[in-house]
Amino acid sequence: MHEATLNTDGGSRGNPGMAGLGFTLVSAAGETLAAGGWCLAQASNNVAEYSALVWGLQNALAAQVSSLEVLVDSELIARQMKGEYRVKSEDLKPLYMRAKALFARFSQVSISHVYRAHNEQADRYANEAMDARAPVGPYLVVWEESPVQLFERPELHTMGGLDAAPAALAQGESLPAKASKPDAMDPRDEGKADIMEKNKPYVGPCRLSGQGFEYRGGHYQLSLRDHFDAAHTLVGYDGPCRYLHGHTWDVEATIAGEFLDQVGMLYDFKTLKRDLHAVLENFDHRYVNDVPPFDVINPTAENLARVIFCELEKTLPDKVYLQEVAVWESPQAKVTYRP
Repeated sequence: MHEATLNTDGGSRGNPGMAGLGFTLVSAAGETLAAGGWCLAQASNNVAEYSALVWGLQNALAAQVSSLEVLVDSELIARQMKGEYRVKSEDLKPLYMRAKALFARFSQVSISHVYRAHNEQADRYANEAMDARAPVGPYLVVWEESPVQLFERPELHTMGGLDAAPAALAQGESLPAKASKPDAMDPRDEGKADIMEKNKPYVGPCRLSGQGFEYRGGHYQLSLRDHFDAAHTLVGYDGPCRYLHGHTWDVEATIAGEFLDQVGMLYDFKTLKRDLHAVLENFDHRYVNDVPPFDVINPTAENLARVIFCELEKTLPDKVYLQEVAVWESPQAKVTYRP
């Protein structure tokens, strides 16, 4: 088993402002397997810290490390990765999901908080990269930000069609803003003038109470379904399922709350879909018994529902809560977990 220690650090000069990522990867025998620093044009301290963690984990996998001890001087990140704190920031959720998915690829992995004095080398690489405004160090894998999703970038459909956009993105060019006509209303502002009229509190029989847009309006539930395909075995089960077999697991998450936003929504379906899919990607097309924590506990539908619940719950803001997660092993067989 290839054992190593990963130290990561990130910082921002301006918060947000120019930022740097740094990491060192040292084997159990004291050999430096990889190290480096990278400069980001604009990021907050926390985004830089998470980016450094993701980049360090990518380099550890490239170095074929299987057992990894991760040391970070951000107590927030250490606690979030261990499930002690929830991830509420929209900027951090994608990086948190990437880090969790990378954690699952190691045979053994742990993360701990250390003070800055014990993280000097990673800090030095981050600052050297910011000073040079260029990558530094003997890293194995270059830093890459999350891929751009076409459906989130409508401007890709302007500029002469979709063919022109990937070439510009591949070279790191920013896409030009769409030209606007003088005195023309920005389409994104259209309809804002009457938003209060469309979403004002109900004033009919049984009038609702509350102030502004976040008024109590009873109890709302929102459900969304996704699926993943994978294989597993049930150790100790007296039946055919003790042998290797596969499923298409359907998973439905239900969130609930009492407050609507200014648009009149409890929570954005798109955000819930993204976060649920990111959790399920850890299991998709995998042998589930190899994915923590199912290397320790049996991957029954009951345990799957509970683990998915715990991981998804960390991504939700305070105004809503995760009510239940249901897992179907077949169209006729469903397990539901509620805390």
